[in-house]
Amino acid sequence: MGRNSNFSISEVEYLENNWGIKSINAMANDLNRSISSIMNKKTRLQLGAFLDNGEYITVNQLFKAIGREKGTGYTLRNWIRKGFPVKNKKVLNSSFRVVYLEDFWKWAREYRMHIDFSKFKENELGLEPDWVKGQRRADIAFSKYKVTQWTKKEDSQLESLLGIFRYSYRELSMQILRTEAGIKRRINDLGLNMWPIKDLSRSWRSEEISIVTDMYNNGYKSDVIKEYINKSAQAINGKIERLIRDGILVKHK
Repeated sequence: MGRNSNFSISEVEYLENNWGIKSINAMANDLNRSISSIMNKKTRLQLGAFLDNGEYITVNQLFKAIGREKGTGYTLRNWIRKGFPVKNKKVLNSSFRVVYLEDFWKWAREYRMHIDFSKFKENELGLEPDWVKGQRRADIAFSKYKVTQWTKKEDSQLESLLGIFRYSYRELSMQILRTEAGIKRRINDLGLNMWPIKDLSRSWRSEEISIVTDMYNNGYKSDVIKEYINKSAQAINGKIERLIRDGILVKHK
C-alpha cells in the first residue's frame, strides 16, 4: 500500500465526502494509500480534526457544551438507560464515544426534562431546533433555585422563618430560593418541630389551569409555575397528574 502520486480529483472528493464518516484506516484502504499520506492531504485540504466533522461530537464535547463538568459519568449512564443514542467511533488506535447531532436533538426533545439547558449557549452545537429556545428559558428560570448543599446561614434563615409561623412552603421557597420539596427534606433532616403554614384550599380557576397547561408544555417545572399563580408547587404537581390522567397533558419522559 502507499502511492507517491498526487491525489486525483476523485480522490480529493472522496476525502471531502467521507472525512469524519469513515475511519482513517478504511479511507486509506479504499484509496490504496498510506495513513500518513491521508493525514498529510487532510491537512492541506484543511478538513479539520477527525471528530470535528459537524455531523457528530464526542460525549465529552457534548457535556462541555451543556455546561456539565461534574457527575457526567452518572448522567451518561442515566441517559443511556433512557435510550441516549451514543455510539463508539474508532480513529486509528483510539476509540471515542460520540453522538450524531441529528440523533441527539431527536432524543433531547423527548427527554428534555433530563437536560439542563440553562448553561447551554445558543447554537453551541450549530443551528438548533426551535423548541430549544423555550426550554432554555424554562431552565434559566428554574436555575435560581439552588440544589447545592445547604449552608449554616440558610439553615438559620429557614428556622427563623418557620418560627414566625406565617409562611407557607410556597412563600418560603420564593424567599430562600430552594424548591418546596428541598425545604421539606431539610426540615426533616434538621429534625425541626416547626412546619410551614398550610395554604388555604380553594378551587382552581380556569385561567390558572391554562397557565399550568401552557407552562408545563413548554418545559417549566412546578416551582417556577407557582410564581405565576397563587398555588404551591405541590398543588401544581397534583393538578398536572390529574390533567395527565384525563388525557389533557402528556407526561414528560
